[in-house]
Amino acid sequence: MLFGLGSAACVLGYVFLLNFQPISRSSLTAGVIPVLVLAIGTGWLTAYFLRADAIPFATLGLSAPQRPFFRFLTGFVAGSLLTGLWLVIVTVATGATLHLNPNFAILSFLSACVFAFFNNVGEELIYRGYAFVRLAEHLGEVITVVITSAVFALLHLQAGLPWLSVLTGVFTSGLVFGATFARWRSLPLALGVHVATNVVQEATGLRASAASILVPAFPATAAAAGPVLLAGIAALNLALAVGILFVGRRQLESLWWPDKSLERTRGR
Repeated sequence: MLFGLGSAACVLGYVFLLNFQPISRSSLTAGVIPVLVLAIGTGWLTAYFLRADAIPFATLGLSAPQRPFFRFLTGFVAGSLLTGLWLVIVTVATGATLHLNPNFAILSFLSACVFAFFNNVGEELIYRGYAFVRLAEHLGEVITVVITSAVFALLHLQAGLPWLSVLTGVFTSGLVFGATFARWRSLPLALGVHVATNVVQEATGLRASAASILVPAFPATAAAAGPVLLAGIAALNLALAVGILFVGRRQLESLWWPDKSLERTRGR
């Protein structure tokens, strides 16, 4: 409960700073200062509660032997592939074609990448960090994945996103991030997936802006395909989340965490 209150304070502070014009998303700093504050605040909060409960940082996959940087890169590659599949669904469902963005600005792209990284650090620390571990102890991993993903989606809903997009896109993406953390207990891995989905969406024009290297051109009939592509993305995310949580779990754990497999063998 205390961690939740602290997280709420971090988010409220972040929202306030993000709407303060001199450092807002539309300012010259592109909202980087608010997300830095969010990442630092949630990082301190997580470290404080982990130490208070005598939970090692290794529980979140943050110890040096767990190769957090490698896990992050692996997650980034996986998240890029996932977003590539989203792009395929969008183009097939709508008949869109991709073109180079004549308004592309490298500074906007770099700013978007920095913003996505620190924003996602804050989100992952809140939803897939200390609180996830403690909830999973009492409720189990599956229920915890659903609960944290629902809260993750609700906060995007209050930010003004359409409820259908939040339900089919944000919520099901949260299930993928949560399932990734639940299975491998690696915050850097889940963070890599999360960051990649945001960066690749920016780069490919799924979120069209000056940071987009490519932009899709949609035919006049594209709007009618909206429900189909949202359903396709939701189905893909749900299938992936279920697969991560339940399919071949023991075999994959032995590849990623040989020490855990060895401990189980010794326990027998």
